[in-house]
Amino acid sequence: MTRRYTTNRMIDMIEKPFKISRSGLKLFLECPRCFWLAMHHKIKRPPGYPYTLSAAVDYLVKQEFDKYRKKGVLPPILRQTGLDAKLYGGEELTDWRNNFKGIAYYDERLNARLYGAVDDILEFPDGSLAVIDYKSTGAREVRIYDDYQKQMDIYTYILQCMGFQTHPNAYFVFYIVKKDGGGFDNSLPFGEEMRKIKVNTDWVGDAFERAVKLARQINPPSHASECDHCHFIHQATKHAEYTVHSVQSDDDYILVEEE
Repeated sequence: MTRRYTTNRMIDMIEKPFKISRSGLKLFLECPRCFWLAMHHKIKRPPGYPYTLSAAVDYLVKQEFDKYRKKGVLPPILRQTGLDAKLYGGEELTDWRNNFKGIAYYDERLNARLYGAVDDILEFPDGSLAVIDYKSTGAREVRIYDDYQKQMDIYTYILQCMGFQTHPNAYFVFYIVKKDGGGFDNSLPFGEEMRKIKVNTDWVGDAFERAVKLARQINPPSHASECDHCHFIHQATKHAEYTVHSVQSDDDYILVEEE
């Protein structure tokens, strides 16, 4: 079926101010078609399992770090590495951590906003800011995935566009479930580990612009063969003319082709 747009609809798509989140830009890089469907029609990929435990750990770590922020000292996991910095104490931090506000940059030329919520921020003596992200894991070894790197690149890029001086590095604080205790006695033990990465913001601006241009396209891109979600829909559509009818018992079915 060919979808037809009115002139007003086309103008609206061209002039509409877009908001693209950090996860939205990640989706664009993974699959332009899934991104287009989400931006145009709010058709999102099926959600994965909710990471309620990870969210709970993030919440508790924020409370823990805030205690040290009030004291004006770094948490032990950061202090023991010899970092010459402090936890950022600006009033904006509450909004920057909020999923519905976050750090945000509006590009007037593109008429689009890029935003995302940070876990925490370090401030160095020269005034530069570095992003901190908390991660919880049950893996034996900490691993920095490409998505983690891009996450920090995007956050740092947004801070730069907001006019802040940024530090060359970003920091992960991992909370690793200890599995060698023979039980947990109603108290789940975690180990702490900090990892430093060098950020690279060179690619972010170009990716953001390409995402905005695609979001304003009237027609979607073709399905991506490397996208599992697109592949599933493409395969399922081939069999859309079939329906399942139950006969005789719950365990006995027959495929009937629709006319």
